[in-house]
Amino acid sequence: MDYNIASIRFAQFKDPTMALILSVIVGSLGVDRFYIGDVGLGVGKLLTCGGAYIWWLIDIFMIQDATKRKNMEMLMMY
Repeated sequence: MDYNIASIRFAQFKDPTMALILSVIVGSLGVDRFYIGDVGLGVGKLLTCGGAYIWWLIDIFMIQDATKRKNMEMLMMY
């Protein structure tokens, strides 16, 4: 039981506000998706220049929820 609490304490959760800032500034390069751990989507955004900037624009509004979802998935692993 104590091991689970210690492992959650040292887990590297991602900050949704930082993900939003990255999305606005360099989101067309997929850096926001790389930050939260979505490597496949990050590569997709990188190769398509943010989906001709449409994907980038949509991600500005959705990246915070995606970050919270990723943090919750990480928490459920413990």
